This record gives sequence, C-alpha cells and structure tokens, in this order.
Amino acid sequence: MLNFFRRLFPATTPPGSVAGRLLLVTGLYALSGFYSFSVPFQNAGISLIWLPVGIAFGALLRWGTAMLPAVIAGALIMNLYLGHSPLAVAVLTAGSTLGPWLGCRLLQYYGFDPALQNRRQVLTLMAGAAAGSAVSAITGSMWHAGNGLEIPPLSALLVWWGGDALGAMLTAPVFLTMTRLAIEPLRHQKRELLSLLSVIAITSWAVFFSPFPELHLPFLIISLMIWPAMRFEIAVTATLNLMVVIAATYASSIGSGVFERYTGISLLTRWGFIFILTMISLITTALRKEHQALSYQMHEAYNRLQKLASRLPGLAIQWRIHADQRITVPYASDALPEMFELSYEEVQHDGTRLLARAHPEDFEAGRALLREATRHLTPWQCEIRYFRKDGSERWLYLDGLPEAEEDGSMLWHCFITDITDRKQAESDLMIAACTFESQEAIFVAGPDWRILRINHAFSRITGFTPADLIGEKSPLLEPSAQSEDILPELVQTLAIQHFWHGELWHTRCNGERFPVMITLTALHDHHGRLSHYVGSFTDISKHKGYEAEIRNLAFYDSLTQLPNRRLLTDRLDHLLRQHQRSHAHSAVLFIDLDNFKTLNDTRGHDAGDLLLIEAARRLRESVRDSDTVARLGGDEFVVVLESLSESREEAAQQTDRISEKIRSVLNQPFQFTDFEHHASCSIGVCLFNDQDITVKDLFKRADTAMYEAKTAGKNAVRFFDPAMQAILLVRMLLESNLRVALSQDQFQLYYQVQVNAAGDLLGAEALLRWYHPDRGFISPGEFIPVAEEAGLIIPIGRWVLETACAQLHQWQHDPLTADLTLAVNVSARQFRQSDFVEQVRSMIQQYAFPPDRLKIELTESTVLDDVDTTIRTMQDLRKLGVGFSMDDFGTGYSSLAYLQKLPLTQLKIDQSFVRDLSEDESDATIVRAIISLGVNLGLDVIAEGVETDAQREFLMSHHCNAFQGYLFSRPLPLPEFEKLVRERRTAMLPKL
Repeated sequence: MLNFFRRLFPATTPPGSVAGRLLLVTGLYALSGFYSFSVPFQNAGISLIWLPVGIAFGALLRWGTAMLPAVIAGALIMNLYLGHSPLAVAVLTAGSTLGPWLGCRLLQYYGFDPALQNRRQVLTLMAGAAAGSAVSAITGSMWHAGNGLEIPPLSALLVWWGGDALGAMLTAPVFLTMTRLAIEPLRHQKRELLSLLSVIAITSWAVFFSPFPELHLPFLIISLMIWPAMRFEIAVTATLNLMVVIAATYASSIGSGVFERYTGISLLTRWGFIFILTMISLITTALRKEHQALSYQMHEAYNRLQKLASRLPGLAIQWRIHADQRITVPYASDALPEMFELSYEEVQHDGTRLLARAHPEDFEAGRALLREATRHLTPWQCEIRYFRKDGSERWLYLDGLPEAEEDGSMLWHCFITDITDRKQAESDLMIAACTFESQEAIFVAGPDWRILRINHAFSRITGFTPADLIGEKSPLLEPSAQSEDILPELVQTLAIQHFWHGELWHTRCNGERFPVMITLTALHDHHGRLSHYVGSFTDISKHKGYEAEIRNLAFYDSLTQLPNRRLLTDRLDHLLRQHQRSHAHSAVLFIDLDNFKTLNDTRGHDAGDLLLIEAARRLRESVRDSDTVARLGGDEFVVVLESLSESREEAAQQTDRISEKIRSVLNQPFQFTDFEHHASCSIGVCLFNDQDITVKDLFKRADTAMYEAKTAGKNAVRFFDPAMQAILLVRMLLESNLRVALSQDQFQLYYQVQVNAAGDLLGAEALLRWYHPDRGFISPGEFIPVAEEAGLIIPIGRWVLETACAQLHQWQHDPLTADLTLAVNVSARQFRQSDFVEQVRSMIQQYAFPPDRLKIELTESTVLDDVDTTIRTMQDLRKLGVGFSMDDFGTGYSSLAYLQKLPLTQLKIDQSFVRDLSEDESDATIVRAIISLGVNLGLDVIAEGVETDAQREFLMSHHCNAFQGYLFSRPLPLPEFEKLVRERRTAMLPKL
C-alpha cells in the first residue's frame, strides 16, 4: 500500500506525469462524484455532500491550472451521467469549475500554504472552500430553480453550498498533503496504524451500523480522531477523517445508525457532526505541528548558541557550588570533551570530576584562591596543570565570575583556556639563550659589521677563535670574497626588509674559501635604530657536490637516463613558445610497450629493466638529435618531433614514417643473456602547431590516441581525432553516473518468469535495470561494459545478489511464492573474488531462505577461464545448496571434458539460437544437440528468448521442458511480477 501511494504521489515529476495527473484527477473526480450521488438530498441532482469539489480544489492548488481540463472533464462526466440537457451540462460544468478555480485564486492571494502546518492555513482552506463553493452553489441552484426544481431555491442553495463546502473540507486536505514525505514515516508506524484502523473500523460499525442506534455514540468517533491527530501526519489524519465521514454518510443514506434519513434536523445534525469532526481532526493536527515547529525553533536557537560558544578559543562553563558543597554543572560548551576528556553527562551532576586529574599542588593553590574569591565575590583566576588520560600535561587558565543565589548556592560563570602553547613559548625563551651554542655557526656584529661575539660552531667551521675576530670586521665583507653586485644588494635588502638569506663565500683562517648558506638579520632597538646584525650559516661545500646528482635525479630517469616528465614538460613549454614565431608543425608520440607486465611477471623485474634500457637506446637512435625522447614511467615513453613541415599533410606523413620506423624497430627481437623476447608497441600521435594548446592537452590527446591504438589490437599507430576524446568523455560521464547511481539506489531488479511445459511457474531470472533521473532507462548493454572496465561490476553485482536474496526471504512468507527459484547473473570478476563463497553463505544466513531457491547463472567464459578454481568455488556453493545454470550456452567454445566435471544443475540455450529456430536449420540442429547433451548429462535445460508457440512446440518435442521469454512475460518490476504470479497461481487453485 505504501508503495502504491509513493508511485501515486512521487517526490519528483517524471516525464509524462502531467497526462497521468490529468487522468488521475478526472478519475478521482468521477469516483467521488458517483459516491456523492449515492447520498442525494430529495433530488438526484443535488448532493448532501459533494466530494469532487475537494478533488478540484486539491488538484488546482497542488498542480496549478494545468489541471483545469481534468476538473472540466470530471464535471462533464457527472452532469452527463445525470442526463441533463446540453445547455444544463454546460452551465453546471462551468459552475463546478469556476467555483474551485476562484476559491484557489483567493487562497493563493492570501498566501495559502498547502502543507497545512498551522491553524491559520487550516482555517484559510476552510474559508476558501466555503467561498469557492458558494459560486458553484449559486450557479447550480439558480439553474435548477429556473428549470422547475421542486426544492425551494433558498433550501437548494444552502444544501448545495453546504455539501460542496464540506466536500472541499474533507477531500482537499487529503489531496494536498498526500506526498511521499508524508507517507515515509508510516514505514515505522505500520503496527500503530493497523491498530488505529482496526479501532476506527470497530467504532464506526458500533456508531453507524450497529443495531443499537439508541446508544448515541458519535462522540466516540470524535474523541477517537484525537489519536491520529496527535500521532500521525496531517495526510493520514485527513484520510481517516474522510473514511469516517464516508461511513457516516453511507450509513445515513441507507437508514442505519444514529442519523435519521433526509429530514431537516437530520441534515443539520449530520453537517454539524462532519464539520466538528473535521475541525477537531485538522486543528488538533495543526496545533501539534505548530508545537513541533516551535520546539524545533527553540532547539535550533539553542544549537546556534552552542555553536557560538564552540567557536570560542576555550571552554565556556557554569558550575554551581551548593550549600551542602555539592558541585553541579548546569552548562558546558562543546569544548568540554576535547579539553577535559569528559562528556557533559559525566560532570552534569558531579562537577568534582572536572579537576580530578589536576596537579595536586595547583589544585590546592586554586582552591585557596576560590575560597578567597567566594568570600569577597571577586573574580577567580588561576593556572593549573592538568593531566590527560594519555599522561600528557596541559596548562589551563581558569577565569570565573561569581553569582550568589537565593538558596545559598554560588554559581560560577567560567571561561577556561588552554595556555600550554603560551607556557611553551615562555620556556622557549629561556631555552633560546642556549640555542646560540648550536651546531650552526652564529655571529653577532654591531651596526658597523664589527664582530661582537661568535659561537663554538663558528670557530670549528672557520678555524677563527674569538680573539681573532672580536672587534674586527667580518670576513664576509671583504670585496675580494664576494661578487661585485651582491654586497650592495645585501646591504639594501637588510635596510629595507631587515632579513637576507642566500649563498655567500666565506674564508677560513688558512685563507681557503668555501661556500656557505647564510641567514642575516638586522635587529633594531625600541627607537627603530639599527643595533646589531646576527648571522648564522652552514658549510655547503658537500651540498654543492650533490647538486649535479640531484639535478640529474630531478630531470632524468635513473634507469634509462632519458628526460623524465618534468624535463619533458619544460621542453614542451619552450617548444610551444617557439610556435609563436614559427609555423612549423611538431608532434608528440605516446609509446606504450605491449604486454610489458607479462615479461615482468614471467622473467622478473630485472628482465623488464633490461628491456626498457634497450628500448630507450633504440628510440634515441630512431630520431634526430634535435628531437626529444623521454620516459614517463613504467613502460611509457614519449617522443617529441620538432621542426616538421608547415603543411599539416606533409607533417602527418613525416610523423607517420617516423612512427612506423619506431614501431618496426621495437618489433625487432630483444636478445638477452638466456632468452630472446619479442615485443611490440602501441603509439598515439598528436600533431600540433597551435601555440594556444597546453602541455596537459598534448599529453591527454596523445594518450587518447594511444588508448585507441591499444583498443585496435595493439602494435598499431593512431593519430588523435577529436571524436576519440568525445567518446572518452561520454564514457567518463557514464562511469561517474554509475557511481552516483550506486550510491543513490537508482538500480532496480526486473523479473522474467520461467515456466515448465505445462505453463506452471518455476521461478524467475533477476535482470538489472538502471533508471537515470535525466535519461530514463539506460540499456544494460550500454552501462555493463563500462562497469566492468571501471571495476564497479563488483559492488553492483553484490547489490544485485543481496537484493535477490532479500526478495527470496520475502517470498518465503507467501505460499504462492515460497517455491519460486530466482536466477541471478554473476560476472566473472565477482565470481573470482576470494571471499565470494563467504559472501553467499553470509547472505543465505542473513536472509534465511532455502539455498536451493537461489540459482547463479555463469557464462561459458567465466566457467572455462580458470576451470580448476571455478570448479572448487562451484562445489563449495553446491554444498550450501545453491544451484548453477550455464548462461548463453552454445555461444562460446565449451569443452565437453570440462563440462561433465562442473557441478551444474542447468543449461540455458541462448536466445540467438531460439530466435531463428523455425527458419535456420543450423540453429535447430544446435538446439537439438544442446538439449541432448543436457539430458545425457542429467542436467535441466531451459531455453530463453521463447516468443512464439512454434518455438515452444519445437523445444517441447525435443524434451526441453523449461522456458523463458516474451511468450510468457516480459521482464517486470517487482509489483507487476508478484501480481502476475498471484493471478496465475490463484487461477490454478481448485474452486470450492
């Protein structure tokens, strides 16, 4: 039932839903009208309660004026049903449409909210319904008065208006609020809802249909409606209210219950009952929603305050010291767990736990200050050391203000900050004095660069003693020591920025010059005058020797000594800048060695390295000195061809010749010490002379072309074509959408029945479907290959398998479906998972269904790719009771020797053979052979794609007794499939 309402009132608007809504509104209008005619007032043309007007109100308010055709169509049906003349039909239809339309416009003018979340909106809806109903009532009663209606015009007007107004009040709230959001909570309230429905049904019978009308029990119904109003959404309350009113009016129309039939007092009594019941139900629900909204606002306000407090750099906390010395914590911000490693619940009623891990000395000192501050009502400030659970120590600063309370308690408003970093900074200052004597050479000079002090590292590195240098100018300033332009720049930078860092030459005491990495700082006093220079340096003589090696490692591949990606990128950047002055073409060749991984796996990485070195040598010899050969990594090389022809056609021909030369060279055998290796390569080419292109684009295009060469069967050359990029972009988008679909449950399972020769249902095959929110259903043939390549087939397959197991669990509770089997297709990658058997075992245990109801379908390629492993996995699953069917049998290269070893239970004849069975004798011969093979091996045989009686008769005549195809049913979504099962199996039950 919940699924029905979800489909009836979806959260989003799918394509084509407008037409569906028009049909829905027209149908509901007509059905509610037929019921309303069953309780007329003295004349079949005037109803005591006219429910269609509420359908019209709800449709126009919810879906807009696009629903006017449905309202008009419903009104036409009703008036034609009464047999009015064409003119009467036109007038009454216009009145029935104009009233709701004007009422809706009036409600929209006053800002009506269809959600009915407060009393104002409920009362506004009532007023709008009454106003709109007056228009249709005046139109209808005036027409009937002018055409000889026996009822007095005023009485007819009042009855018409009252019936329309009450009808709008009853059905409009149901139509407006029946949404997916309103239905979703019922998942968790099913039991309560069933109990409520049972109580309402019993009470309605007692009030309206029992043989004891003298009990006068309508108040029970009114009281009972408080239950849904307090517990359920307004959609449920309005629906139950409508159901009760329908029961009441029907009981009254047949002379049953507490209402007398068709008298003035009975009419007023019934209207009063309906109005009071509706108002109590909706107003009570609105009051509850207002209360919930107010509670939510208060909660949000508290959360905002809590967030503000949590943004403070510390802990805001209140603690109360009671007269009996108990300590409680009325409030603490979110920083409490981080600072004290305690939850609020742990300290709320026992504040002493806050400082239980404080340093004993600091705790006693702080408590003394607290007593003093309490005595004089002055701020309390102290610093304490606090030990965390891991034993680390933190410094905390407590700052509190006291507030005396009437009961003798003292409420402290405190802010606690972690001052560990500040304490560490203070400690660092003390340590700084010791830092001067570090392993780095340090000197202090005056404003005139005369040395005031040096440390031991300075003496150790330079050989100078303090006596040699103190009072002398620093050797750094000797003109012969530095280049001519560096000293003026150094002095100017220090004067402006007060800091300089770089390389200089220094002199040892023996006159030897050596490079240093030095940092110079200009210090100023509080008047801003230069007071000292401080310099620190290290000897970088060894580092200079490492620079060449570092540069080689940074820009060249250590194995092949070819330029690496970084140097290649620099050269391409330079080449692109050159194209601003030249019209010559250039080309980038992406070269990938085919099957390189196989060599690594079989011969080891040493053999792979030798192949890469030799391939690099051959590539260098195949191109000009002006061209660049680089290695990106692994088995990927790049060749950059420069100074090609200015004509694109000639440049393409030149590039193609060189590419084929490279391919030919790399196809030559590689001679190693103990074996000979034959290799090939796939080459992707990107030709360019556009300076606007980027290096990243060049790489991407050449890589795309290389991928195309791989796809074409390897050992090929492919030039970049923009269509390649478009195809890759589409594939990347589809892969991205697949990941979204997996996370947002966009996949569905459809079920196609499998039957035996007698037409009895055996089970079904679960077929994966993907409904994309924008593209609709996407063919499995389109997205399954992408899922296979992207590795998404494993999580998708697991979802399919688990969903199928869950469905088998559900079917066990229904005798009509308990014996159905369910076949699930499993991909090769999923089946080869090391824990696949454990996955299946876990699902069987979790969903508690007979294992023989599950049948796994495998293709021939999956089964025969690694037969030994496949057989072990299948045997383990067969021990669990799971069955196996070989899918698409006959399309591959089956080995009969292996086939008899496989623990199969079924062979499935591929639909490609069944399709042309009556026209192609070869297909018929293959089908007969497959059936005979299956029968001789003791296997069940099922044919898929059976679409005609002739195909079925042929298969049955050759002892194939199980079928699947459109002849019996197309693949169906679960609700339709279960409906089909129930219809077919119910039809087969013996009639009593």
